Amino acid sequence: MSVPTGDTGTRRVMCPYCLDPLAFDPDRLYALNEQRRYEPVDVSGEYNPIRRQDLLRTMYQKCVGTADMKEHYVPVPYLTHGEPLTVALVGGSAAGKTHLLAAMIGEVERGALGRHGLRAAPLNAELHRRFVDERVRRLREGTMLDHTEQVHIDDFARFTDGLLIGGGRETRPVVFFDLSGEDLERSDRVTRFLAGVSAFVFVVDPLRALRLPYLDPVRERNEQRETDLGDRAFGAVLDRIPRAGAYLDTPAAIVIGKSDLVRFEPPVDRWLGEHEDATPTPRTLREESRDAYAFLRHHAGPAWLKPFAECARCTLHFVTATGGERQGDGFPQGVRPRRALTPLLSILAMCGLLPGIDPWEVGL
Repeated sequence: MSVPTGDTGTRRVMCPYCLDPLAFDPDRLYALNEQRRYEPVDVSGEYNPIRRQDLLRTMYQKCVGTADMKEHYVPVPYLTHGEPLTVALVGGSAAGKTHLLAAMIGEVERGALGRHGLRAAPLNAELHRRFVDERVRRLREGTMLDHTEQVHIDDFARFTDGLLIGGGRETRPVVFFDLSGEDLERSDRVTRFLAGVSAFVFVVDPLRALRLPYLDPVRERNEQRETDLGDRAFGAVLDRIPRAGAYLDTPAAIVIGKSDLVRFEPPVDRWLGEHEDATPTPRTLREESRDAYAFLRHHAGPAWLKPFAECARCTLHFVTATGGERQGDGFPQGVRPRRALTPLLSILAMCGLLPGIDPWEVGL
């Protein structure tokens, strides 16, 4: 799908890794070779604007900011479009963050954003293709995805995938960070990026959160235990984010993942059965948030609602990334995601990217 190519002016943005200011510089361009190593590239001799723009789509720029981090490179389209939007998925290990992101990107690949007045293209074609092949396609084929590996102590967090999303005249880079629960609890350079994140998706694992006895056999099969202490990753991340007052200004969405496990509970049955083509409105987002809040408050307790208590703008959602429980190492019955795109649409609405919706009417 066509997305405006953006400009190559001197507008500065924040590096998503080290948080230093960064502006497009044609003298610091690199491309990945066949050995996946960065090699400097000179595009000064390419005067044809169409060919030049096509080259820039695939290139990276070296960030020469913070000295205490490894060399890092940012896709050029991240620097040449609108203000970047960085989204971090937060939750403990086995909460379902990776499956949720794969289901979410899968919906984008199917063209679901088009029904809501948005268009999308890869931020970097190779990065996106790898994510689709290794995550999205494997999940849709019924394969259980591996847990996210921890970041090495000498390394730093990198975003998992990125898109260029636009609805009107503006197109913005949207990138997704998906780290292990253990990494999210760290306080070193791995989590430095959290201070600059634009929005959060907090993923609640019902096997750990919900006091429903019929989930006990599922907990046993998955070696999980129910706890009323909440998710440690939630607190670690919320405590890391700078705030000016009592509440965090960063938009957030709380996702009750694996909702298929409780699909017969009211009001989960209502929301999983909702038609997904309709663009969410401030009213429907408030209704779902009200129902999800009440459901969590009744069955889980206040610790699992910590993001709602601390974020000034927050929505809550019922989601299933697979549509059913795994059997062995996969989903032989296939996967049937439900409402996987809704949390992203809510984040886009709160950040002013969903056409026809006042961002200040969402999440309050």
